[in-house]
Amino acid sequence: MQSAKPARLRIFSFILFSLLLAVLCSRPYRHPLFDMDMLGYMGNAVAMTTRNPAEIHRIVYQELRSNVPNPPLDHLLGKDPNSPADQNASRSDRATNMYHFAEYLPCFAIRPLFNEILCLMWKAGLGLVYSTTLIAVTSFFLLGILLYVWNTRYCNPLVAGLVTLLLMLCPPILNLARFNTPESLSVLVTMAALYLLLERRFEMMGYLLLLLSIYVRTDNGVLAFLVPIYMVMSRRLRPAYGVTLATMAALSVVVINHFSGDYGIRMLYYRSFITVPIAPGEIVPQFSVADYVQAFRIGVSGIMNGFTPIFVLLGAAGFAGQPKRRAVELMFLIGLYTLAHFFLFPSSQDRFFTPLFAACLIFTVAAVTNPRIQEPEPSLESVDYQLVES
Repeated sequence: MQSAKPARLRIFSFILFSLLLAVLCSRPYRHPLFDMDMLGYMGNAVAMTTRNPAEIHRIVYQELRSNVPNPPLDHLLGKDPNSPADQNASRSDRATNMYHFAEYLPCFAIRPLFNEILCLMWKAGLGLVYSTTLIAVTSFFLLGILLYVWNTRYCNPLVAGLVTLLLMLCPPILNLARFNTPESLSVLVTMAALYLLLERRFEMMGYLLLLLSIYVRTDNGVLAFLVPIYMVMSRRLRPAYGVTLATMAALSVVVINHFSGDYGIRMLYYRSFITVPIAPGEIVPQFSVADYVQAFRIGVSGIMNGFTPIFVLLGAAGFAGQPKRRAVELMFLIGLYTLAHFFLFPSSQDRFFTPLFAACLIFTVAAVTNPRIQEPEPSLESVDYQLVES
């Protein structure tokens, strides 16, 4: 009978948090960003049913004109007077030249799982534009639920609901749901994998989900490579298993890039940091070390003027408390991944830092509150490995 009240409190807190989060999701659902990258993913989804460039182009732009309002539609068609001239020229050309539009598809074919989900939803009659919005908002909602459950392992359910809701309200996190791209789904899958690995010690499910995240965004290959290496170094995974998992992560990226027809990292740098080309399949991109240094300097400046320092300070405040080991591991792995990702692709866009923002909050909550549970027991694999070593 004594446990009835805490149980009712947990249920009430979860229902209340879910309702408030659903209300919050209504805004990005009604006001998505309609990012230009959305067209590349829509084109790849259609390309799974036809190889005809004219048909792919017709379906994608018919969807745009039917489901995207102005002024976002003018922005996507290259008619936005506030956009840079090179971006307007490329967007306008893609809207009229089916072959140049098709040349951009390999740049976005490297997200095969997202493209496949989008294709299935489109075939089900939901529409391409609507499906991109639904994937982003649904992933955002599930991410909020995951972070709430994660925080309840360290603090009172009402407190967990409050701090998680405040995090989801932050512009860089909320904008995840507004991007019609794989970002929101990517963060959900990677954070779920780390939750299973670090908090629940469900190693097999965690590693499988981490490998799966590479097929949502190949960027996640960096994290999927680092995690098993760390697990081996912390004696929680046999070296042979760790090397196998790290190799699988690296090979997954290579295989995806090869079969998608991706133009390579030089083209990614060129169109991200130099200019947006008209026909990416018809040029040899030039990107020098000096260009990288310039992009890196601009990226660092953008980070310092964004939300990242605020969340880093929030995470640093956690060291004033008593950080739990699994929370320290989360912070270390996400921090290392974020640094590696930035050095590989020095962009200061907040969407690339959202796992770090979430990790900083979880770490601080875990450090300044009394744990509701004990540290998880080592897995059977870890125990077996330690016995063999001894």
